[in-house]
Amino acid sequence: MTSVPKSRSEIKRQAILEAAREAFHEDGVHQTSMDKLAARAKVSKRTVYNHFASKEALVMELLSCLWKSAVSEDVLLQLAPLPQQEQLANLLFQEIRVFSEPQYLDMAKVAFGHFLFRPEALQEQLATMNKKETALYFWLVDQENQGKLAIKDTEKALGQLHNLIKGGAFWPQVIGACQPLSAEEGFELARETAAIFISHYGKQ
Repeated sequence: MTSVPKSRSEIKRQAILEAAREAFHEDGVHQTSMDKLAARAKVSKRTVYNHFASKEALVMELLSCLWKSAVSEDVLLQLAPLPQQEQLANLLFQEIRVFSEPQYLDMAKVAFGHFLFRPEALQEQLATMNKKETALYFWLVDQENQGKLAIKDTEKALGQLHNLIKGGAFWPQVIGACQPLSAEEGFELARETAAIFISHYGKQ
């Protein structure tokens, strides 16, 4: 299959994202200005703003990229031999690991702090994250298509899973109510969430 060459605009956008990812990791979000990002990406400041209206919008895009890359679709094939509940627990654990990373949390705090009193703008930014493109979503669709899960609304089911894991491993960390979960705590949350979900949607 022949890949379609990227346009100049797409190449510049990717350069901006890569520059932001590196700068945020090295210097932190607060210490990184749009001027610094432009210089690092070797584009004009105007070009940066043409692609991203604000640093917060850029942060939301990076959060989306990190979320979507939590687990590749190839991992689904590796998990296939495992029992259904273990497959789900592993997928959930991978997502928990992503948003427990200090870099992810730092960016999330900046983004949500900026949009906190702008609910319409926040909803618009969250919509761009398009959680449907994650391995977890594809897994749910596949399980439903095979008749292994009794799901009527896949998006609703996906939202329920995210509410369960984010309630215990993301939002408390964003507001500073607790420290990031350890690997053991994260996997325990994933196992418990998978058990609850399968007990409700699993085919007996």
